[in-house]
Amino acid sequence: MRIDFHSHYLPPRFFERMDALQASDRIESYAVFGPRLAAAADRQFASGPAAFLEHRLQDMENGEVDLTMLSVGAVQPYFESAPAAIAATRLANELLHEAVAAGHGRFGAFGSLPLPHTAAALDELAFCFDDCGFQGVNLGCSAAGSPLDAPEFDDIWAALNDRAAMVFLHPGATPQMAVGSAEHLLAPAFCGPTEMAIAVCRLVAAKIPLRFPRIQVIAGITGGSIPYLANRWDRGLRMSDPALHEEIGGVLPSLRRFWFDTSLIEDDHLYDTVRATIGVDRLVFGSDTPRGPVMEAVDAVLRSDRLSEQEKHRILDHSGDLVLGATTGRFARPNP
Repeated sequence: MRIDFHSHYLPPRFFERMDALQASDRIESYAVFGPRLAAAADRQFASGPAAFLEHRLQDMENGEVDLTMLSVGAVQPYFESAPAAIAATRLANELLHEAVAAGHGRFGAFGSLPLPHTAAALDELAFCFDDCGFQGVNLGCSAAGSPLDAPEFDDIWAALNDRAAMVFLHPGATPQMAVGSAEHLLAPAFCGPTEMAIAVCRLVAAKIPLRFPRIQVIAGITGGSIPYLANRWDRGLRMSDPALHEEIGGVLPSLRRFWFDTSLIEDDHLYDTVRATIGVDRLVFGSDTPRGPVMEAVDAVLRSDRLSEQEKHRILDHSGDLVLGATTGRFARPNP
């Protein structure tokens, strides 16, 4: 089955709620990405959600995609105010649920959580799984200044582990990590890959994959800069903290406990680096739609001269089944 693990659903109602909660003044990612994504949503949803979803289904047909996992992505509603975070997150999940119900079994969803508020996040996690039937959650690479491996989030990881859930990591929480990075689309090109690599490697150092082994974590944009710099971190950690390096079993074997999507399609040579570090067998298909047509992302795999035919088949049509097979594999239930 061909599964697209990286696809976003952001109708105008989401941005209206975020604007009403003054997200641009309160959330870094929304200040940078919100206006541009809101303008895109106005164009994409000009004929309404039903027309948007029909277009998405046709796009899936063009790419022979069987199932698309929808998520919020970069503009997670991570307000420091718990009531604001809860209100925005609940709407985001209700919108995802409506989309899944309208998708004729072709859409799944990664729900959002009102981080950094652990108790509220646990309540919303139950809503995502028990009321909506989602297959997993979408997390930013950090939450209102807290890393995902922060001890206060242990109960969330434990709850996800109990449900054998999927976790889809998406960058964008800290697009202003470097001077001037908020301009000229530098943040998604350079900060996002760095942010993703730091988040995943912190999870490794905190032994999250070892402590919560039933969770299937999928890192967006091919793990960002991980394929390029994993060996450098492995050497550094081995020298600076040999006990931790030994305890986790080394950096590269630890990274192979994650999955990585293929949405970083601009560099075909990346597959050579992936093969030498995390392994091509840890790749799953991801398009990052509606950034571009899904067929563009499919073609990036099919036309690659860096991948064997067997590897292309595994990425597009086999690895996704392995991820779903290791989780609850549930599809969201339609609204009554």
